[in-house]
Amino acid sequence: MNDYFSQAAIDFLLGNVTSLVFEEFESNMMSGDPAVSMRKVRQQAIDVSQRLVIADQNEELVGGWALLTPHEPNTIKSMPFEESVLLLTDTALYACRLDLNMEKVSSFERVDLRHVVKIQFGTYVISTLSAAQADEMRNVGFVVTYKAGANDITRVNTRSMSTSPSRETSDLLQGESVTPLALPGFSSGKPTNNSRILAFKVLPARSAVAEKQDVPTVSEIEQVKHICTEIERVALAEQAQETATEKKDLVESADIISLAEARRSTGILEQLGHSLKKLVWA
Repeated sequence: MNDYFSQAAIDFLLGNVTSLVFEEFESNMMSGDPAVSMRKVRQQAIDVSQRLVIADQNEELVGGWALLTPHEPNTIKSMPFEESVLLLTDTALYACRLDLNMEKVSSFERVDLRHVVKIQFGTYVISTLSAAQADEMRNVGFVVTYKAGANDITRVNTRSMSTSPSRETSDLLQGESVTPLALPGFSSGKPTNNSRILAFKVLPARSAVAEKQDVPTVSEIEQVKHICTEIERVALAEQAQETATEKKDLVESADIISLAEARRSTGILEQLGHSLKKLVWA
């Protein structure tokens, strides 16, 4: 950890990053490489995920976003949160779980937009160990609730992602396992036995590298509102084709995990461990 902090300090002194690098270090206990553009890496992940998972050429891509998602599917908090890509087409949502180090899509879920019943966005605090992690304005996300149907599937892919245009999607998905989504029951505060959820937390809008390069940013809450609005717009259009009944709004504002709730769930040992780590590099 001393090496990570030393590298962060060196990058700051050399002018490669801004002072925000120390805030990022306190949250992650690691320092990023200023030479690596995570913005470009994540955009590449979106592009490759699109090529891998959208098998129907008639589906039109509406948008794609790099996000964080809980480790366990169908939950709002299961650590650690993982890098993911959410793709929105004119007929479905694709929630792709990524391994950026191994350059692969490990699995993805496809949800028919006709099955979406609610989109909730708001505060999404998963840790209170640092000031940045406890900032309610910057820690936000959204949850898509849907009733799983026959066309909703989860696929596990063991093949590596490829940027080569010569490789076909069918080849890259060889050896995958395909499973219709089950309908497990949950206790209070979780999805009911006839519904499932996709939960996403937006990535920090600011970074030490981006600020140094004067890259324009959109706030976290603006990102969330944009994504939810897009999903709602396309989902309502798709659902309107099945029924003449006017659909009500799908989007609502409500805390996913409030700051108070996150503080209650943060254990004493977790706080002590973080404090000890800070003492090591302070």
